[in-house]
Amino acid sequence: MVILRRCMLLSFLLVSWPCIAAEAHVHGVATLQIAVDGKTLQLNLESPLHSLLGFEHAPRTEKQKAAVMEMENQLRQAGRLFRPTAAAGCSLKSVKLDSLVLASDQSPEHGVHDHADLEGEFIFECAHPNELRDIEVKIFDAFPGLKSLKTEAATPRGQRAAKLTAAKRRIDW
Repeated sequence: MVILRRCMLLSFLLVSWPCIAAEAHVHGVATLQIAVDGKTLQLNLESPLHSLLGFEHAPRTEKQKAAVMEMENQLRQAGRLFRPTAAAGCSLKSVKLDSLVLASDQSPEHGVHDHADLEGEFIFECAHPNELRDIEVKIFDAFPGLKSLKTEAATPRGQRAAKLTAAKRRIDW
């Protein structure tokens, strides 16, 4: 049964993630994929940079450079932005961020083009994964340009989708 669940979870992620990632680039809207596999909780975020920074080009001013650094610092503290069920005892284990504004080479050949995005992967390890029933998403507090978050969750309890906003911050399963 566990192997079957893991195969279903992997199939869900492999099939659905490219479809969601290929959706139109819309300012103020991001996607969050949630997967629970054993003790691992994985979150994959894709957002237009404009929703997080207010611009989508290589930072040109000191103010924009500071905004990029602040965005990165906020996202690296994902435990504050994504709050899994407290009883599950989840702790942040790793963060991977990918965006051209974070690249060290900002030469014109490697510069950020119109409609640039940020992709983030956040891995949590949960001491009591059977207690994991929801995630409160507080990312709206850190990034007011983000208006809605399309979420999909694949968990041992099944699949679930929800649209989250600053007023509705929790996806449960």
